[in-house]
Amino acid sequence: MGQIAPAIGADGADNGYVALVAKFTILQSAAANLLAEAERLSLQMRVNADAATAVSDLCAVAEVDARHVATVATIGAAFGRVVTGCTGLMGTADTLHTAAGHLKAEHQAEYGGIYEAVAASGVRQAKPGFYRPT
Repeated sequence: MGQIAPAIGADGADNGYVALVAKFTILQSAAANLLAEAERLSLQMRVNADAATAVSDLCAVAEVDARHVATVATIGAAFGRVVTGCTGLMGTADTLHTAAGHLKAEHQAEYGGIYEAVAASGVRQAKPGFYRPT
């Protein structure tokens, strides 16, 4: 399993520059892991669907009771539906991975220079959210 990001606080260091970059990285990694797992599951379900279809065909040739042939075919179709669901999940995971990467890059582009300047100054700064309008 991947890392779990700490809960997002209303203010404080949990929402500082470095903490947000870490959270975006964890989100991006989790999306990549989800995509990989969905791909693995899709492949396995495709193999199962193909196997069920082959067994159904063999049963039909062997003149097995039609109810059993139909049941095996229904199982194969169910595996096929899982493949379809995995395909949708893979698309969503890929979109999330890409969006998290863009968000992280935009965050770094907008606030990275400020963070570097503040860190280099050695001056203690207000906590994140301090300058937020009320």
